[in-house]
Amino acid sequence: MFPPAFGARLNFLVEKLLLRLFASPLLVFYAFLPTALLAAGDVTEDRLKASVADGSDWLVKGGNARGQHYSVLTQVNTANVAELGLAWATDLPAPDGIATTPIIVDGVIYLSAAYSVVYAIDAKSGDILWSFDPDVRSHFAESPRTSWTGRASRGIAVWGGKVFATTADCRLLALNAETGKSVWSKKTCDPNVGYAISDSPYVGDNKVFVGNNGSESGEKNRGYVSAYDVVSGKLIWRFYTVPSDDPAENTTPAMKMAAATWSGDALAKFGGGGNAWNEMTYDPETGLLFFGTAGALPYVHALRSPKGGDNLFLSSILALKAETGEYVWHYQTVPKDNWDYNATMNIALAEFEIGGNVRKTLLIAPKNGFHYVLDRLTGELLAADKFARVNWASHINLETGRPVYTPEAEYWTRDADPVVAVWPNLWGAHNWHPMAWHPEHKLTYIPVIDVPSMVSHYEDGDFSDTLEVITVVDDRPFSPGKLVAFDPLAGEPRWTVEHEFPFNGGVMTTAGNLVFQGDAKGRFTAYAADSGDVLWSVTTGSSISAAPATYSIDGEQFIVIPIGSGGGLQFVYPEMHSANDSRGPTRLLAFRLEGDAALPIATIISRQLPEQPELDATPETINLGKRFYDWKCGSCHGKGAAVRFGGSVPDLRYANADTHASWHAIVIGGSKRGNGMPAIEISVDESEAVRAYVISRAMEIRQAGDEKSVD
Repeated sequence: MFPPAFGARLNFLVEKLLLRLFASPLLVFYAFLPTALLAAGDVTEDRLKASVADGSDWLVKGGNARGQHYSVLTQVNTANVAELGLAWATDLPAPDGIATTPIIVDGVIYLSAAYSVVYAIDAKSGDILWSFDPDVRSHFAESPRTSWTGRASRGIAVWGGKVFATTADCRLLALNAETGKSVWSKKTCDPNVGYAISDSPYVGDNKVFVGNNGSESGEKNRGYVSAYDVVSGKLIWRFYTVPSDDPAENTTPAMKMAAATWSGDALAKFGGGGNAWNEMTYDPETGLLFFGTAGALPYVHALRSPKGGDNLFLSSILALKAETGEYVWHYQTVPKDNWDYNATMNIALAEFEIGGNVRKTLLIAPKNGFHYVLDRLTGELLAADKFARVNWASHINLETGRPVYTPEAEYWTRDADPVVAVWPNLWGAHNWHPMAWHPEHKLTYIPVIDVPSMVSHYEDGDFSDTLEVITVVDDRPFSPGKLVAFDPLAGEPRWTVEHEFPFNGGVMTTAGNLVFQGDAKGRFTAYAADSGDVLWSVTTGSSISAAPATYSIDGEQFIVIPIGSGGGLQFVYPEMHSANDSRGPTRLLAFRLEGDAALPIATIISRQLPEQPELDATPETINLGKRFYDWKCGSCHGKGAAVRFGGSVPDLRYANADTHASWHAIVIGGSKRGNGMPAIEISVDESEAVRAYVISRAMEIRQAGDEKSVD
């Protein structure tokens, strides 16, 4: 009835229960309630508070109650990390990779893959205990736009014996942590008006917090965060991140304040956006919930708010009372944002001595390239400095808290320039890949995406943009990807590791003076946290996007890393996420000192171009097709028609004759809607131009004499 590993895990839980009882007199009262204490997924407020000093588990996405992606474990340290070896490897049936930090509770690893499929894995052996598929794919016919979001699930949360997951079609799910069976399900947003969810839920104060995305959907989409009761799933509160276009609905002081900063019809037409689509941090010490918000349509501020105004709370960091959802403070990173520079990146909590006083602070490195230090009780700006190349602002004025804008990145005013380089790129110098904070070294470790967006063809709010890898800047070698150890108070990097590819994995750091990160080339590496020296590295055969986690079982420290590039951006820019030799399968790897398991060989499958129609189109038609492809197709099928290798999205360069024969039925008619391919509103001539462009890309492979391409 239960998996074979259940008995061993039960013994482990009994041992851990005894340790907890003896270690905490407050728990002795519960000694006669073993069933409750032995329940799987037993995360509580007290355990979350204790997680700052107890590294045996990884209870929340940020590792501890401060969201630092930091562990106090020291068994693996600079003196012995070279002795790390593989403990076990588990293959996961997830062709689109993993984009989540694992959660580890009492000997069980919980994580999710594409389509919000949830796995529970024995942390000592790697055996899969259970899996749960919420059947997201069956909703594609109804909401095909959720196909892209559905492939980008970024994790789960665990609390009170339940595993909480979200789905692209806007469901919040509660599962039994022991069995994986559904406990309750709530619809928390509406995919039919452009909402979706790609991020995990967050937990604290016996509540589960969930945001959503959709600010760029083109629908009337107004961002909000909701809090649900963990036991019943009842909605407790909801906080909107932007005001309503109906003044009668803006009844709170926060919404009245925000409404005064908008003008024009963007709220009525597009809803205002500002979605909280990525990480949140709950602070049990203050009872505050911190999160950042996205931008809105139109991107250009003058079109979005023609009479001015900062457009609160776009591109902002917000603090709410977790109990009630009441507004406490905000800080806007980019007033009058024109670049969609979201502030939705992960938030770490830290303490600094400033001016002779210990300040409780909040750290964030959002898309815009500046690292911020804020007082987490008041939102006061304490420091803000560049961690990447930036040309949209010269600096942040610490007195006003506002950026000082420069004209170099104002693509909407540069009519004489056919292409404008915007630094950071519009996807951000730091995206969803988590940064980490080391409380002893006082360093933030940021996975930096140091490439520009090349913006062109601007006309009345519409434009084209693409990322470009640049390897020489100011006549000096320049790396598009970096791991930056940033000193927040000095306002500069203490050390930097350069990466060949822009998109690399999230980061973890430990009290053993170590920093761990995976990269696009499939290497999983340990660096000295104080110097950046490489101390250990292993080639996994699969590119890495996720962040590692660490835990302890039977007195032995494990480091676990999901491999296989994950997240939504890999579909847009697959060739910036992996190398030819790092396109292996999706796996979960666990390492320990003197581990002696053999790393499975990553088999790279090659394929040949099929028979295809001849290219019969003028260069003008092909160029037109490229324009429409970039506009309508590139976010799923990849820039340049190159998709994620081995993933679930078809590589159109390898489309066979049958696909080309039914091309217009698929593209215009929506015949593949059930697979997540929506009908596109373009003409037959425009569809034919896109097809010509795709054939031209296939011809480039043939003409290069490289008909075999890695899948």
